[in-house]
Amino acid sequence: MIKDTIKRQRISRIYPNNPRNISIHEINSKQHPLNVKPSGNSFITTPDQLEQKKQLLGDFFIFQDELIMLILSYLDIKSLLNLSHTSRILYAFIYDEELWKNKYIELGIEKPWHGSWRNTVLGISQDASLQIPNNLLCSDLLYRPFQNSQIDYHKIFKNLINEEEMYHKHSINGELGDLPPGRIDRIQNMTMEEFNSHYHNLPFILTTGEWPSWTFEELFTRFPNVQFRQEAVSWDLTKYSQYLKQNKDENPLYLFDCNSEAMKLLKKEYSPPSIFTEDYFKVLGICRPFFSWLIMGSQRSGSTFHKDPNSTSAWNAAIQGKKLWIMLPSNITPPGVSTDYEESEVTSPIGIAEWVISGFYNDSTRIPECKIGITFPGETMYVPSGWWHSVINLDDSIALTQNFVPKVKLPNVLNFLKNKPKQISGFKLKNVKECLDEVVKESNNEILKAYVEKFNGLTIDVNEDCGEIKNLPELPVFELFKQLMINNGYEDELNDAIEIMNRIEGRNYANENGKSKKWEKLTEVESTSAFSFNFDEESSDEE
Repeated sequence: MIKDTIKRQRISRIYPNNPRNISIHEINSKQHPLNVKPSGNSFITTPDQLEQKKQLLGDFFIFQDELIMLILSYLDIKSLLNLSHTSRILYAFIYDEELWKNKYIELGIEKPWHGSWRNTVLGISQDASLQIPNNLLCSDLLYRPFQNSQIDYHKIFKNLINEEEMYHKHSINGELGDLPPGRIDRIQNMTMEEFNSHYHNLPFILTTGEWPSWTFEELFTRFPNVQFRQEAVSWDLTKYSQYLKQNKDENPLYLFDCNSEAMKLLKKEYSPPSIFTEDYFKVLGICRPFFSWLIMGSQRSGSTFHKDPNSTSAWNAAIQGKKLWIMLPSNITPPGVSTDYEESEVTSPIGIAEWVISGFYNDSTRIPECKIGITFPGETMYVPSGWWHSVINLDDSIALTQNFVPKVKLPNVLNFLKNKPKQISGFKLKNVKECLDEVVKESNNEILKAYVEKFNGLTIDVNEDCGEIKNLPELPVFELFKQLMINNGYEDELNDAIEIMNRIEGRNYANENGKSKKWEKLTEVESTSAFSFNFDEESSDEE
């Protein structure tokens, strides 16, 4: 009924179901700046070229490329420079951007950006003019990162972008019809009732909302000297703007900021859509993990497949630039991604471009449950709790995102906190301890009292994120969250959620063990007594 109501807000228009997959021929293979060739070219290397390579590499010739790079990673900058002048092949290995990026981070170098990690570390501005002739060096280890850095998403996703742009324009005009299967639905307006009854477990794009019109130039001008975290480095926006305009990275740095002085001001300049304002994690107060971020990244940047922390849901509003989303339900592991049994360890290709070029994007489009869509500036993506999602920035992009816990997803979060305590992340041990002390003073909770004694005996650094601390005793986040729900007047909502959580636990147990807990209790045999279903003892097994 609710679904029909939403559909009546649109003109009945059926779009063509064009294929979502891409052609490998759309992926350019440009020439490496030093003329390094893909490994496949080694099959046409002549004996003379092989002999020349052996002479240029010397004893290094017997090593695999990976081992050569490992050896180089232990050398200091002066040794790398000296070695690079001994052989054009070694020069090509030492030209590798990841090698110099690691040196920059390892040594804590602070220099103006010169267009690449190598040039920045060495303080130079010119690029190499050296060329390796013929097929003298054929190496995927060296060629593939360059190929990935040259990927043109606008070209390979041209059909998808054109279609999504059409859907976007029609949604603005109020003429959006039914989308092809596999596309993420676009919704103009939605009530909480509609969200709770139908859309809470489906990704969708909210096409309306009041968002700031920030531009890169505006943010760079307002906060030129504010330090922001860009993954492994912390730069001010002046330096990041230089990096944004010119970098050669296979996986460009992605800025995620949640607690800078700038973000404290920017948070006052927007409000989430009303359907995303219900958030029960608010009761956590001082011990709540960071949940609101400003995101900035150059085109080709993005995030590989992941689930949002602590089974929270999220919204992501595009302020500048287009974002491509690939999403899968929690029970379907994305192609090219592997996990352990509990999904505490996730392994995937090095980066997004590698994932696309390797064909895993096309594999994803063949999964019926896979959802794909593009958010344009002013649109907001809803990411349901537990859904796998990967994001590709098609343009230089600015976005806002926030994790939250609506009532309809409260059972999922409780189930996660209770049954996956080792995967809980984002909580600062110091804040949890302070919150625990306060709650115990107000509540007669014996379980939490016992945890206070355990925490008082800890000798580890309490300022660290609990997810980064090895051998940390189990955190009482589940019990603490329940007690805070009660203290804030949400006991009825908590009891309802726990009832649903128990059913979730039962289903998960049955899926894992092939039988229900109720059946196990029913068939339990105590060692001191016999058990019978009251069948006739003389009945045969066949009967």
